[in-house]
Amino acid sequence: MLCNKLFNHISISNCVRMIHLGHTRQSTFHSRNPPEPHFDRKRMIEVCKPVYLPKKIPDWQTCSQDVILEEEKAHPYEIILAKELKQNWESSKMIMFYHLTSLTDRLTRDVRNMFFKKDLFFHIYSPEVVKLAVQDTPFASILRLFESKTALLFCPDQDINKVLQLSRKTPYAILMAGIVEGTFYSKSQLQSLNDVLKKDGHQQLAQFLDYIPSKVVGTVNHHSQTLCHYLNEIANRKE
Repeated sequence: MLCNKLFNHISISNCVRMIHLGHTRQSTFHSRNPPEPHFDRKRMIEVCKPVYLPKKIPDWQTCSQDVILEEEKAHPYEIILAKELKQNWESSKMIMFYHLTSLTDRLTRDVRNMFFKKDLFFHIYSPEVVKLAVQDTPFASILRLFESKTALLFCPDQDINKVLQLSRKTPYAILMAGIVEGTFYSKSQLQSLNDVLKKDGHQQLAQFLDYIPSKVVGTVNHHSQTLCHYLNEIANRKE
């Protein structure tokens, strides 16, 4: 009897223990699929989902007759002329731009010789050559001047007056603008700059230097002269 009671007690305690373990395992079980969010939150998640536009292929890639155009390489002779133009540009203190009208080959030669006698170099280049020479420089905007027939005058010295005087003798080559010491000037600005440079700077400097000492002396002696004047008046009154 004692053995049967002991066996029943042990079996009941084991069952209770197993049931308790089962509840413990069920309470600690975590599902891999979390519960769905609340309706409001679910709606907000749907609204905030990013929208990715489908990748659009360019029309030229879907065209069956597309042809890849290769960049045209400059002619070797144009490259040589561009190097020559760049060297003349860098070695000149002034570059002038002339618009050419109906200029024949003979007149072109006469104009070139006239400038050459004054140590000025008159050249005519094609727009392609000018583009190769100045496209990577700060003066790339001058390419607009070469939409029509334009010539260049390279001046090793900065003598605007000489250029303006010679330009009056060339009715077929009209001066439009120029570059002096890296600054672009129009024709009217070149004339104004020439007028300023023709003035005698030494004379103005001498007048300015004479004015300063006289002004300083007058300022220093002003009080002493005023005092002497008042003293003389007082002395004359006492007499």
